[in-house]
Amino acid sequence: MASTAPPDLELGGAGAEEARPCPYGCSLSNLNQINADKDSDKLEKYGGATGLAKLLHADLHAGLDDSAGLSGVSEHRAVYGANTFPDKPPPSFLMMLFEAAKDPMIIILLVVALVSIVLGAAVPEQRAHNGWSEGVAVLGTALLVVFIGASQDYSKERQFQRLNALKDVIEVKVSRNGKQVLVGNTEIVVGDVMFLDTGDKLIADGIVIDAQGLVIDEASLTGESDPIKKDAVNDPWVRSGTTVNEGSGHMLVVAVGVNSEWGKTMALVAEAGDDQTPLQEQLTDVAAKVSKLGVLAAVICFLALLVKWLIIHKGGDVKKINDNGPVQFLLYAITITVVSIPEGLPLAVTLTLAYSMKKMMKDNNFVRVLSACETMGGATAICSDKTGTLTENRMTVVEGWFAGSVESSVPQPQQMSPMLLSLLKNNCALNSKAFLVDQENGSTDFVGNRTECALLVLLRKLGCDYKDVRTERENDQVKLYGFSSARKMASVLVREPSAGGLRLYNKGAAEWVLRRCESMLRPDGTTEPMDAAKLEEMIALVTGMAKRGLRCICLSYRDYPTDDPRYTPEFFEDADQVDNGLIAFAIVGIKDPVRAEVPDAVAVCQRAGIIVRMVTGDNIHTAQHIARECGILTDDAIAMEGPAFRVMPAAELIPLLPRLRVLARSSPEDKLTLVSLLKKQGEVVAVTGDGTNDAPALKESDVGLAMGIAGTEVAKEAADIIIMDDNFSSIVKAVLWGRTVYINIRKFLVFQLSINLVAMLSACVGALYGGVPPLNVLQLLWVNMIMDTLAALALATEDPYPELLDEKPHGRTEPIITGLMYMHIVAAAIYKLFWLFACLYGLPRLLSAYAVLGKDEYYRESYCPGVLADGGWNATSRDTLCNYMGYCGFPRGPLERQTPLCKLYDEWRVGNNSAVPNDQRAAVCRTFNSTVVDCPWNQELARAQARMDDEWDRDMLKSYKPALSVLFNAFILAQVANAFVSRRIGLELNFFKGLRKSYIFNSIMVIITSLQVIIMQTPISFVFKVQPLNGGEWGVCIAIGIGAIPFAWVVRLLIRAILPMTGSSNWLAGLRGSRASNITASGATAMRNAAHSRSLSHSRTLSGPHAGTPKSLSGRSASGPYRAPSGGKASATHVRTLSGNEPVAYGSQPVVYGTPSAAGQPLLATAVPPLEVVQGQPLRPASPGQLQVRMPSGSKVAPEPPSSPLRGTSAAAWGSAKM
Repeated sequence: MASTAPPDLELGGAGAEEARPCPYGCSLSNLNQINADKDSDKLEKYGGATGLAKLLHADLHAGLDDSAGLSGVSEHRAVYGANTFPDKPPPSFLMMLFEAAKDPMIIILLVVALVSIVLGAAVPEQRAHNGWSEGVAVLGTALLVVFIGASQDYSKERQFQRLNALKDVIEVKVSRNGKQVLVGNTEIVVGDVMFLDTGDKLIADGIVIDAQGLVIDEASLTGESDPIKKDAVNDPWVRSGTTVNEGSGHMLVVAVGVNSEWGKTMALVAEAGDDQTPLQEQLTDVAAKVSKLGVLAAVICFLALLVKWLIIHKGGDVKKINDNGPVQFLLYAITITVVSIPEGLPLAVTLTLAYSMKKMMKDNNFVRVLSACETMGGATAICSDKTGTLTENRMTVVEGWFAGSVESSVPQPQQMSPMLLSLLKNNCALNSKAFLVDQENGSTDFVGNRTECALLVLLRKLGCDYKDVRTERENDQVKLYGFSSARKMASVLVREPSAGGLRLYNKGAAEWVLRRCESMLRPDGTTEPMDAAKLEEMIALVTGMAKRGLRCICLSYRDYPTDDPRYTPEFFEDADQVDNGLIAFAIVGIKDPVRAEVPDAVAVCQRAGIIVRMVTGDNIHTAQHIARECGILTDDAIAMEGPAFRVMPAAELIPLLPRLRVLARSSPEDKLTLVSLLKKQGEVVAVTGDGTNDAPALKESDVGLAMGIAGTEVAKEAADIIIMDDNFSSIVKAVLWGRTVYINIRKFLVFQLSINLVAMLSACVGALYGGVPPLNVLQLLWVNMIMDTLAALALATEDPYPELLDEKPHGRTEPIITGLMYMHIVAAAIYKLFWLFACLYGLPRLLSAYAVLGKDEYYRESYCPGVLADGGWNATSRDTLCNYMGYCGFPRGPLERQTPLCKLYDEWRVGNNSAVPNDQRAAVCRTFNSTVVDCPWNQELARAQARMDDEWDRDMLKSYKPALSVLFNAFILAQVANAFVSRRIGLELNFFKGLRKSYIFNSIMVIITSLQVIIMQTPISFVFKVQPLNGGEWGVCIAIGIGAIPFAWVVRLLIRAILPMTGSSNWLAGLRGSRASNITASGATAMRNAAHSRSLSHSRTLSGPHAGTPKSLSGRSASGPYRAPSGGKASATHVRTLSGNEPVAYGSQPVVYGTPSAAGQPLLATAVPPLEVVQGQPLRPASPGQLQVRMPSGSKVAPEPPSSPLRGTSAAAWGSAKM
């Protein structure tokens, strides 16, 4: 009896504001304790699942309802909590700022900038010339770089968090308001009645209400590798985080969210950090190598400038350490390091992955594993399921065989006998876990297996409601045998009073079920034996339907008397024993049309160098028909069946892989084997899967693609990408996005590395040759901001363009930077370096307006008087001292010293009749015939010289400002133009294609250009040490910038003319081994070598019969399975071999199963033109359209053992007898 103890005082669920009495008979704390302890005794006191449900005001059949009362979902959520977990708090923007500022180079830059500010403000001479201003500008720019980087990281983290939140959102089946409905896992509450099925992931704790062979994998919680059988009596406790391995059932939810077992575990486990994707790892390596070169360039520049400064200042001048001295040199060197470190590379990957993930979601691709984005772009092979992926998955019964009558359409109910109607009604309704959901707009949604849904729709056409049948016969169900890929069938055992015992309803793949039938139903309700002729006739019927692209399902039954001692409870535990001796009463042909967009999508993949293979459990003929409709099975391709595939040794199978397009009647193990073999050949393999057993293949593949609609939760957990609409065209979109990720990163690499190269070379040349850096610290930081942040955002968010699918996949081994990319990088660098050095060295020499101040000019009338006037000298002194320095050559050297231009010349010629001496003191003090002593004029001259020296560096750099302003502006505009050029990194000439849709790119280019105008034409120019330009100068700068585009055209046209292949980057095929011509060293070449050198040394055929009997790889003929001639014994020539059963080995001889075609006809292994296999000879093409397989002398092909032990001796004994 259920306990009626008074309710405890309980807090409500998560978020409750105040304590209130628990309105239910079992409080939250009691329920949690029972669940945590798995307290079966207390559960029994409550009355088991039934009693507990009453205490929770839940109905085990109708479930909860939407009312506001105690039986409503909202009240249960308020009391027992929601099925959600506390979210990991997102990193704050301040935290992102701190992380961005932790970069070592940024820290050093900030410290040196602060030192520069302190010295510039503390030293009077520096303070007078605003020596602190550059430090402030560097500090502000560095902080701006940190701010922008943190903003992008923050935006990226928020976006990833939103996308990752969708990973755990799944739909589950529950009973609500008396109906079976799909709800999100976060909507589940305590008291819900949840359906359990094979492949489901459990999202709450519960207790089993009923079970049909329910087996749960609890390894994720307990670590136990062995699955555990669950039932309502012995072990009803089910935990969240586990998965259903086998069977089905219902459970009552007793704990959700943080109160569930999984919730408690997650609360104790810190979330693991994200690993880098392979592309991020490659780019990190590239960044490290480039950074080393940058550091080397910075060290060279610093040492060169420092040595020059020491020489000029005769060992150094402490007062000038911050006046274009070592502090500035250090700032410059650090800035070069900051610019050369391509920290934007990992950022670009992150940006493009985040952007692509968001866009892929709109294309029905939900990315669960980040690296799958980039890997998908390199896919060279796609192994696709058929149903729902290539076809619409809207299955409809269109024709069939009904109790001996072949119908071209579904017959009316009045055309069927009451017995046939009853059998159809019970089999389709009870032997199924699917259900239909009628929408308000009149459409019907399928939930569950689509084949089962098609049979439910058939019942509706026959005027029967499957829900009524299930309700009526609910208590009659004894055991449910779920579908498995090994059995290819499903069954249900029910009590059937009219049959006097138990009745088994079976359905499954027609050719499999028919072999387990010993009788077939006639129109009048009687049965006739299924002899060999009838079996062959029925197989022929199925083959004919399959060739029309129909999925053939056979419906059968069998009665088991309850008083027969042979049928013990243990007997009914083995589905393989139970499903024998059946009576076939219907074969239905289910049409599932090919999706309209699939043929075009397959053609796109083929043009893109991707081989599409169909891997299906369907009949070989159905698979061939659908594959031809899709364009997968072409004239030069082959199709195989799983039984033939799995017994073929790898040495023989590998040469066939390049032409294998269809693998029918395959098992999940076959799919796993195929994926492994393809990967070993160097292929990058994407594989689709929907079943629990597909999980190994999904994990083994490079990219696992789970079906979002038909896929089980186990398959989705194992997958990297979930195809939300189960559509093959969405897979092609995933390939396109993957290639876009890869190409966008390559675009950014070309753009950034060309800037890195220019920055490093120009800095070194400027330091070693000219002594004037082409770009100062602030300008380099602005370039760095363009490069590492804005350009990363612009190029990393470019949308896909269809031409990407015309290229061959980059595969597994292609380097991230190709030879063509190096050419683009060098070409862009050469163009920018040419104009940079032209502006730095050519412009001052060619145009007087940009002439650089020289020492001779500096000490003469144009500059010297002004400098000395600022120093306090009067006009007379200025005139005399400037003459001494400018014409007499103190300290510049002889110059015009011995000419009348020097005032000392006449004085020495008249006073001493001699030349002006070279000694400054003697010359200035006019000591004609006496000992040299100092004098006031010499002292003033020395003071004037010091003043001029102090101002020289400053004035000389000012004279460079016009040329450096043009240089800086032209350089930035060339970078903008180079960004457009970098949009296409093959040999394309149209850099502007798709530009109208690249809103982010266009916006960023406008922002960069606008900021550059502001820098050049506003007072900010003072900070960047440039001057505003006039219209003519802007015109020249724009022309230089735009000139990067025609220069790129010329370079690409030259490459096209020089290299043998044109039009795309495919010319690299001769350099790196294109995927189109050679997969890897062990790939296509190895396959060809094997094909030309292998012989059948082990007496094995591809799948064929012995001694010239033609045979197909598919193992089936139009006339059905071969029967031995009269006499009953199969000879070495006439062998009964049926596909779809496990092979039986005879000693060391090979065993291959299949079905021979008509005598004398070569087997069409769906191979055109295939291979001829002859002992001792290499594989070679046979005649077109045929695959002739000759058996070597002495080899054997085993006949197939009967699948039903009720029809003869055991498999082994039967096989031995035939030998």
